[in-house]
Amino acid sequence: MPQQMALPKRRPGALALVALVAGLGLAGRLGLGFAGTLTRTRSTAESHLGSRTFRTSRHVGDGFDGLAGTAAGVMESMASMASVDQMDQSSLLASFADQAGNINGVLFQGSLPAYLLFLYFLGYRGNNTPPLTFFGFAFLLVFVFLTIPAGIISKSSYGLILADSDWIHGSAESLLTCTNIMIVLGFRSALTGNAELADNETVRNIAFGWMAAVILTLAAGIPIFGFEAHTAFLSGIGALDFDQAEPVNALSIPNWMVHWSTVFEFLLAMSLAWRYADAMGNPKWKGLTWGMLPSSISSVCALTFHIFYNQIPWILTGQALFTFIGNATLALAAYRIAVSNGWTIGELNPLRMFDKKEGEEEPSFDIAKVSPEGAKELMSGPLLVAEVILLTVAFAYGTKYGELAVGSSIFQSPESSAAAAAVIAIPVLLVAYVIYSQSSDLQSGQLPPLALAPSAAKDK
Repeated sequence: MPQQMALPKRRPGALALVALVAGLGLAGRLGLGFAGTLTRTRSTAESHLGSRTFRTSRHVGDGFDGLAGTAAGVMESMASMASVDQMDQSSLLASFADQAGNINGVLFQGSLPAYLLFLYFLGYRGNNTPPLTFFGFAFLLVFVFLTIPAGIISKSSYGLILADSDWIHGSAESLLTCTNIMIVLGFRSALTGNAELADNETVRNIAFGWMAAVILTLAAGIPIFGFEAHTAFLSGIGALDFDQAEPVNALSIPNWMVHWSTVFEFLLAMSLAWRYADAMGNPKWKGLTWGMLPSSISSVCALTFHIFYNQIPWILTGQALFTFIGNATLALAAYRIAVSNGWTIGELNPLRMFDKKEGEEEPSFDIAKVSPEGAKELMSGPLLVAEVILLTVAFAYGTKYGELAVGSSIFQSPESSAAAAAVIAIPVLLVAYVIYSQSSDLQSGQLPPLALAPSAAKDK
């Protein structure tokens, strides 16, 4: 239980709970309603760009090679720290490194094979997946793997779980924001006919620079900058001089902004995947939106865990469970997409790569295959960016100071499981309803076929 200063009793916390639940619900509804454009639609004269052969997998591999080398330096700088084997176990653990001994760690680690399958099927050449979208999903592995040294640093240096050390937590979590931005950019640029942005080298380089900045922060935070256990992420810029005390593990404003932005960005990505189905004329892409739903539930669980100051253990188990389920549903959704586009078991034959002559392979992404008809329905780029920033800032401040003002008796109590369950359930149900309301087949009582075989996949 986090340390906290004595707080005078104020108004009942019920109002705060209602306001927070309503706010989370609004976030879900607005997030799925986003459909703006970040780039102008290219003219038909530029459609020849779609014939390029994009090398997304190569870029991802190069990035991970760099990550491996840099991570080795990080681990070397941590050699003087206490051995990980001496860490005592806790039921409130928030990364692979400090969750290995409980069910949360089993679920988190067990979800990785399914995610790798998801990436394999999503990257199938016939899918016409926007390269930057694929790169974004693959870049998520950087976030996953960097939580390992982040958790080690937090536990061995401060005796805290990752979620309780704001500067470490915020630094690692920011990689998730980077990931979601690339997923969104990839989908949106494809929908607006911008082949150049759909496979943009500059965006990739920015992502690798972001990754390097996080690694350097983790490596230098303690020995060079002298960061303490509860040093605020980005110096806590934007904090208000509030008269209410809060627990020492409360998230800073920059950290809350990172968390809320990932929620909005992921909901936006779900919405764009749905639109991409129409643009490609392949309803299997809508299955990806449904497949992303459990992952969004996992994000809501993580957010709720922090709202209640990391005091309610079962929320973290829920996050791990929905991560496990979500990666499985992502893999299933991507498999259905790949099968519908001609994938067969024969693709696993490594000899096939030698059968194709140079120049015979089709490009992995062809912008000409994406219908531009829906582009006019998308919100303008500047307006979308402004709206996301405004919502992120509003929810960050509303969460941090709103719960202090009217709901400290609920949010700072480890006995608030019922309230936490409501905070999770209501926005999740609202998001599910929004997707369901756009699914005419489900509304008519017809379940879409699983389409697990090529012959069945061609029926719809």
